[in-house]
Amino acid sequence: MVGAGVLTTLAVIILPMLLDGTSEDRARVMATIPEPPLIELKKLTMDDALRKMREMEQNSAAQLPQFEPDTRSYSEPSVSNKSAANSASAKQDRRTPELALDKNLLPVSWSLQLGSFQDPSNAQRLKQQLREDGYRTYIVRAKTDDDKGETFRVYIGPMLKRNELEVIAEAVRKKLNIEGQIVRYRLEDDAGQLGG
Repeated sequence: MVGAGVLTTLAVIILPMLLDGTSEDRARVMATIPEPPLIELKKLTMDDALRKMREMEQNSAAQLPQFEPDTRSYSEPSVSNKSAANSASAKQDRRTPELALDKNLLPVSWSLQLGSFQDPSNAQRLKQQLREDGYRTYIVRAKTDDDKGETFRVYIGPMLKRNELEVIAEAVRKKLNIEGQIVRYRLEDDAGQLGG
């Protein structure tokens, strides 16, 4: 017991001296520490601070990607004008820049609507089948046109690039024989989303 105590004491005293390095090593490490910056508070004015903040904000803004704002209205067409509006909006949507912002400065993105069901289990079944095929899907609960019932709509997406969604729509049409419709993804629909 006494021997173990003596060895432990010697180890506590000798090991730090061996592992600590030479005094030259310690001096070299201490020499590389920079001096603290000198801040002269008397020379610093509020105008200078505001000017520097504006410069920093401008530099940060210059590094952001440039988006083209999308000023079109995306309100739903009336029931009687839907077919005419769908063909016109389809032509107009194809001209949408690849990355654009809507009037609320939110990114314009797209989803592929593949079905609308009154029975939620049918919507869940289609969603599960699409997920097994590797697609990112979601279901939105929506009121029917007469506001007496609700439907469950199955979507793939959302995606920023409409052309990528067109490729997926063609693949789904060939594999599952389901004709999809590309629609604008609206953030406000997330309130009616079922599950993840």
